[in-house]
Amino acid sequence: MRISVALVVALMVLPACSGRPPAAASHEFLDERTGTTLSVVAEPLVFARERIDVAAHARDYATLVAVEVDNSGKYREYLLLYRWSTVDPRMSAAPDPQAGELKILADGREIGMMPVEQMPVSLSRRRELHLPPQGGVIAHAYPVDTATLHFIASSRTLAVLMPQEPLATPFQMWEDGRQALEQFAQRASGP
Repeated sequence: MRISVALVVALMVLPACSGRPPAAASHEFLDERTGTTLSVVAEPLVFARERIDVAAHARDYATLVAVEVDNSGKYREYLLLYRWSTVDPRMSAAPDPQAGELKILADGREIGMMPVEQMPVSLSRRRELHLPPQGGVIAHAYPVDTATLHFIASSRTLAVLMPQEPLATPFQMWEDGRQALEQFAQRASGP
């Protein structure tokens, strides 16, 4: 009888042990140039808009990456925007690198954002910050609070608009990183 009970208990515990560990909400690394610690969301939000006006299967992309910068205990959150494209530059001019206004359309609400004037050194282009492997990437950093990150992560519908670009078509969700963003925002806002 004892062996049967032990066997049943072992079989009940076994599936819990064999499951994959939960995905990390973020990864951290030290920027040795500035001495700051950066926490980066595990998965970015990637938006795309079709560009059938210039070529088949061509798209413009906007990648949003949540980052927390710890500068000796002073914490700041940012959304990084990487604007990139698979459109041949001869077919469509690249967007103006100075035109950084961003609008996030979330569940019928418009969140307007303006970039910081100078990209913080610790947020410069690097692979750890989910920099797309394309040439010609334009990057901007936007100060953001954890309440806004929570709202974006919990929104059912999301789109991105860049009103300073000549093409007014919104970018639609391409790769959904909302779950990772929610985990990141929970960790960033503390207990």
